[in-house]
Amino acid sequence: MRVDDYKKACRLAAEELAARDPQAVADASGAVRLSAPDGFQLDFFGRPALVLAPEMNAAWRDQKPGEEFSLTDAVLLLHYLTGAGGDPPTGDLVSYRQIPGGEFYIKAFANRAEIPLAKVFGRAPGLLTRAATALGGEPTAGRGDEAARFRVLPNIDLLVILHHADDEFEAAGQVLFDRVAGSYFSNEDLAWLGSALVYRLIGLARTLA
Repeated sequence: MRVDDYKKACRLAAEELAARDPQAVADASGAVRLSAPDGFQLDFFGRPALVLAPEMNAAWRDQKPGEEFSLTDAVLLLHYLTGAGGDPPTGDLVSYRQIPGGEFYIKAFANRAEIPLAKVFGRAPGLLTRAATALGGEPTAGRGDEAARFRVLPNIDLLVILHHADDEFEAAGQVLFDRVAGSYFSNEDLAWLGSALVYRLIGLARTLA
């Protein structure tokens, strides 16, 4: 998507959100409803985010001087709030391919999220666990060589799995989604959500390696 497309997506989602009953949105999404200024607060990748009326602009609660809230993150946050139906995480984790319609976008998703995950972490045992812990993830045993679960939004869990490279096999990475995520987001949004998690981990890895 182009920058103009993201801006349009933000505007349309903000208009839809502004027309909704704010308490119903808060109840369905797990967000906290705010007053003075009106809006919502919710954790997004472990960091408190704000969506404030009347424009429904997104920002970090602890936003630093000069820091910006990215357009892609704003779209994800607004789409989460407008798409929230109140269903909690199921604990049933599925691959992107298993999401209805996901098979049509799986190659792009792999290039955007799973291949970079393997490339950066596959030959550095322990680095993924360290980065995941720094991002608020929960290391998870029994899945690959390293794995971590993340509550990226109040009702959305993701799991990253890494198989290390060895003499016989290249490294492999996978991102799994709680099955409920498909009722909150479109396939394209889920692809961006998965890649947003991976690139946050990669950014942390650069500071930890």
